Amino acid sequence: MNQTADATAASSADWFPVEFSRNLLPGQVLQSTLLGHELALWRSASGAMEVWENRCPHRSVRLSLGFVVGEELVCRYHGWRYGRDGHCVSVPSSPKDASPPAACARTYLSRESDGIVWASLARMPAGYPPRLGDDLVPSRGFTVDLDADTLVPRIERAGWLQGQSTCVWQEGASALLIQPLLPGTSIVHLLVARGSSSLDKQRAIASIKTHIAQWTTEARAPRETEHA
Repeated sequence: MNQTADATAASSADWFPVEFSRNLLPGQVLQSTLLGHELALWRSASGAMEVWENRCPHRSVRLSLGFVVGEELVCRYHGWRYGRDGHCVSVPSSPKDASPPAACARTYLSRESDGIVWASLARMPAGYPPRLGDDLVPSRGFTVDLDADTLVPRIERAGWLQGQSTCVWQEGASALLIQPLLPGTSIVHLLVARGSSSLDKQRAIASIKTHIAQWTTEARAPRETEHA
């Protein structure tokens, strides 16, 4: 039995790509999604990166709507401030000598390597994020209307080889990273060889777009035939 195609189920204990590092600048907050969980990605003024649940513990407002001040993330609704460990450090409406409330944003383990922000929803994820090497650099991300279980076998049949996990696939001088978003939706992150010419990058992007269109059509064809 083909173990590669068999092990396609996305596990919350795994590490997954959630953004390209270059897109998360110091002082910036971005929204992402992983396995149905909304995430707030933010980078402090010193360059430290954090991945949290996208919800303020106070009124459940999305933290991705907030802003960064130094090493703290500020909720835009009532201005509650959270340190990098997720604990509330100050509330604007409280007296200066009052202790901050015992509120804490939910934080997730995250790592940066090879130009990728990796995150896991598990308290104790399996090992460390996959290493991609210095020869690959992030190129583009593509939203695909397929879940990981449907997408992975098609990537494999197209000639891509599994890397260190089921979300990493390599073919020649390119790699694909799978980010499971919601049921029926994923992001495919494309990485290309460092030093690739503009023409080579365009060809790699065009090739992936063609594959994605084909994979999506194949996945939908049985349902369209059934209801014809």
